[in-house]
Amino acid sequence: MFPFTQIHTLDCHCIKCHNSHQKSSYAAKHTETRRNKRARVEAAMRNMDVDTEVIPTSRSDSVEAMDGQANSPFLDAASMFDNDRDDNDFNDNVEDEVNEIEIENFNSEDQYPFAAPDMPENEVHQFIDIFTVLFASRHVVDKSAAVLIEFINNLLRIYDQDFQLRTSLASLQKITGFSAITKGIKKFVVCQDCHTVYQDIVSAPPRCVSSKLGARSACNCNLTKSISSSALVAKREYVYQSIKNTLSVFFHRPSFKAKILRGTIIDPMHNLFLGTSKKLMDWWIDEKTIGPEEFASMEKIAETMVLPRDYTTLTTKIGKGFSYMKADKWESWVLVYSPVLLHGILPPLQFKNWMYFVDACRYYVKPSITFDEITTAHSLLEKFCNACNVDYTATILTCNMHLHLHLHKCIRDFGPVYGYWLFGFERYNGILKNFKTNGKDGFEATYMKNLVQNTYKGDYVNAVLKSSSQIPFIHTLSKLVTTSIPAATVTTLSSRPFRLQAFVQGYTDPYNLPKGNEPLPPSTFPLKYKKSSVMDDSDYLHLLEYYQVAYNLPDLASYQNTSYNCPALDNQIIKLKSIDILGQHYRGTNNSTISCGSLVQAKFVGSNGNIIFGFAGQIQYLFTHPFQLPPTHNLHMTRMVHDHQHVFAFIKWFRTSSDKSREDDGVEFCLPTFSPDSYHSIIPVHRILLEVATATIVTSRNVSKMLVILLPKKLYA
Repeated sequence: MFPFTQIHTLDCHCIKCHNSHQKSSYAAKHTETRRNKRARVEAAMRNMDVDTEVIPTSRSDSVEAMDGQANSPFLDAASMFDNDRDDNDFNDNVEDEVNEIEIENFNSEDQYPFAAPDMPENEVHQFIDIFTVLFASRHVVDKSAAVLIEFINNLLRIYDQDFQLRTSLASLQKITGFSAITKGIKKFVVCQDCHTVYQDIVSAPPRCVSSKLGARSACNCNLTKSISSSALVAKREYVYQSIKNTLSVFFHRPSFKAKILRGTIIDPMHNLFLGTSKKLMDWWIDEKTIGPEEFASMEKIAETMVLPRDYTTLTTKIGKGFSYMKADKWESWVLVYSPVLLHGILPPLQFKNWMYFVDACRYYVKPSITFDEITTAHSLLEKFCNACNVDYTATILTCNMHLHLHLHKCIRDFGPVYGYWLFGFERYNGILKNFKTNGKDGFEATYMKNLVQNTYKGDYVNAVLKSSSQIPFIHTLSKLVTTSIPAATVTTLSSRPFRLQAFVQGYTDPYNLPKGNEPLPPSTFPLKYKKSSVMDDSDYLHLLEYYQVAYNLPDLASYQNTSYNCPALDNQIIKLKSIDILGQHYRGTNNSTISCGSLVQAKFVGSNGNIIFGFAGQIQYLFTHPFQLPPTHNLHMTRMVHDHQHVFAFIKWFRTSSDKSREDDGVEFCLPTFSPDSYHSIIPVHRILLEVATATIVTSRNVSKMLVILLPKKLYA
C-alpha cells in the first residue's frame, strides 16, 4: 500500500497561507500545487457571471481511508473539482484529510473472497452447512431460518449424527464464508439539498456542514430523522458495493484478467435495435408504407412462427403497430420476424436494402466472430447506409446511423458485442424490480445485498466445494443459485482433451463426420440424465444401421440375434433432459404434446458427393449410448483411444422443397411434414450446426409451406 501523498515538504506561498500571520506554511508538495490551483480557479470564478455548483465530499475523522476504495463515485467527483470549498467552512486539518487519502494497491493474489477456515472437515457436513445457507438466502425469511436450523438439527439427532448446525443463521453464514459476499457493501449519508456525502450515520453531523460554491454559510439541511423506535436514521442513503471486494471475486474467476474491457465504446443494443430498426419502422408507418391492413396480415403469419427459447415472441406487438417495444423485442424483430413478414410488404429495393442491415446484425450479434465476418458485416452496413441515402429523405440519416460505420472498429478493439452491450444492464433492472422488500426504509441496502448475493453464489459454491467427491452435490446446490456454477473440475465422457477447432469442424465439414464419442466442451457437463430405458425397436434399428455405417461394421448384429461369433449392439440408452453446448440449449419433445423440441439444422453431403445441403428438423430426444468396438476392429490395431460413450440426438427432418427463391435472405422453404425416419435421424450432437425458427404460410394456390429462418450461431467459446 502506497500513500497518495508525498513526504517531501516545502514552503507554501499560496494566497491562503500568504494571508496568515506567518505569510507561508510548511505543506506537502502536492498540497501546495493544489492550493495554488485553487487560487487560480477562485480568481477565475470571481470574474465569471455564471454560477457553478460543485458537490463537495465530507469525511469524518473516525473513518479509515475508504478501505482502499479510490474509485468510489463521490471521491472521483471530489477530486475532479479539487474539493473546492469556501475557506471559512473547514480548517486546514480537515481539508488535508479530505484530499490526502491513501490509495491501496489491489493485489488479486492477496485477496481470497470466500475464506472459510472454520468449515467442518467432514465433506458431508460441509454440504449440509452450505445447503442450509443457500436455501435460507433464497427461500427463508431471516427470522424463520432458526426454525429451519432447528429442524435440521433434530433430524441429525434422530439419525444419531454427531454433527449439529450453528443455532443462528449469522454464525452459520460466517463459518461457511457466505457472509463475505456482502462484506463490501457500505452505506453513506447524503444531504438531500447539496448532495454532500458523509461516511456513515454515526460520524455524520446532525445537519449538513457543507456549503455550495460561492455561498457564505453552511447548507444546514437535516441529515437524519427519528423513526418510531426513537432511533435516528438517514433521510437519504447512498449504498455502495466495494470495487475492491468485487474485483477480488472477479480475479478468482478463470481468465478474467484477459477479458477486462476498457474505454468508451458504441452500445450495439441502442445503435442497431433501439436506433435504426425503430427509426425505419416509424418512417414506414408515417409514410403509409405499412398500415393496419399490413399489420393484420403480418400478425397472422407471426402467430404461426416457432422461435428458440432465447428469442422473444412479439405477435401482439406487431398487431398493435410495434408500440412500447423494448430492445429484446426489436432484436427478435430484426433477426427472426422481419425477413419473413416484410417480404412483399416493402417495395423490393427497400426490402433488399433492409436485408443488408439484417445480415450485418446476424454477424455482429454473435458471441464469437472472426475478423473476416467483421469485414463482411461492415461492408453490408456500408451498402445499407448508402442505399438509405438514396431510398429515404435526409431526416433518416441520423448520427446513430453514422455510428454503424464505426462498429467494426469497436468490435476489433473490444471483442464481440456480448462483452459490452447493455442487454445485461436492462436484464439486471428486471432482476432488481423482482426483489421483495418490506416497504420500509432501507430498501436500497436490501437491493444491494440481494443483488450481490445472487451474483456471487455460483462463485461461492465453486470456491468452497473443492473435493472431487463433492461434485454430486453441485446439481442440488445449483437449484439454489440464480447464476451458473463455474465448475473448476468436471467429469467428462471422453479421455481426450476438448479442442474447439476440432469441435467446430465437426458441424461445419460434412466430409469428416464425428461419430458421437468425441470430446464435448467442459461447460456441457454435468449432463442432465434421466433414468436408463430401453430404446424403441424401430429407433433401435436406425441406431444399429448408424453404427454399421459410421464404424464400417456390416456384421454388427442386433441384440435379438446375438451369437458368440459376431458382436451385438445393446438397446439400453439413457435419455437427457436437455444439453447445453457452448451457450446453445437443446432439448427434445420427449413424447410431450406441450413441449416443443429444439428446431435445428445440420449439414449433409448430397448423393453425388459434391453438393452440401442444410436440412432442418426437430429434436425428438437426446440420449447417450455405450458402444464397445470389437477386439478385431482396425481402431484397436492402430492403438488409438476409443471412448465408448456416445451422445446423440434423434431428429425428425422436414421434407425439403425445390423452391430456393429466398436463400439470399437467409430463409429456406420446407414442407410442414416430416420425412420418414432413417439412420440419418440419429446424429451426434457435435453435428448440430445452428438453431432455426419456422413460420407457416399458405400460397396463392392454397399450398402450405414452411419457412425456415436461419439464426446466428451463438458460440460462447
